[in-house]
Amino acid sequence: MDLSWLFEPARMQFCEETLPGLIKHPADTWTNISPFIAGLATLVVAKRPLERLLGASALWTGLASAYFHASNTILGETLDLSGMFFFILSIAALQQYRATPWIGNATVIWLVVFAAIALTVLSTISTVLASPMFAALVVLVIIRGIYDRKLGPWAWAMVWSFVVAWAFWWLDFLGILCVPGNHILTGHGVWHLLNGFVFWFTFLHFRESVDRHVGPAEGV
Repeated sequence: MDLSWLFEPARMQFCEETLPGLIKHPADTWTNISPFIAGLATLVVAKRPLERLLGASALWTGLASAYFHASNTILGETLDLSGMFFFILSIAALQQYRATPWIGNATVIWLVVFAAIALTVLSTISTVLASPMFAALVVLVIIRGIYDRKLGPWAWAMVWSFVVAWAFWWLDFLGILCVPGNHILTGHGVWHLLNGFVFWFTFLHFRESVDRHVGPAEGV
């Protein structure tokens, strides 16, 4: 099986111009330190398996996105998409756990992993599908939070951080906020940096709301 196509240039390109060498897009690579740190911090302090899953999704997103922008390959692009789906599905799993805590954590974790892989594979058919599918999942998660009446201060901090971050994503992608020769901080890099806060606020929200609903975790 010829897999060389995975190392061809990524189909989705952002503002920062591509450089020769090991790191193709320096600014869009280093800024993934933010979700990486948020994921690591979540894994350190989380007590529930699904909270650790959220931390793992943040950590994976940071690593996958860094590889994507460093390599500028289709493989990196695909791994980056998997992180996006992994994260939003982890939120959906925590929402469901809050409502039905008796459901086995292992079962839910495997469902999240398989669903993230399936959506990633589907999105590789066309990158045009990726953002709409992710956006649809985000909207469903927000609607679920409103319906459950669980959108506290941390949830709104998460939502608005994401809205601002996504605005920078589009400004960079559409070339509105764009200086191609800038390899220090780009609009897409701001998206990465703000996503670290999105991940951390998400963890704080669910730790607080789940503790209130099902009780504090005790060594799980």
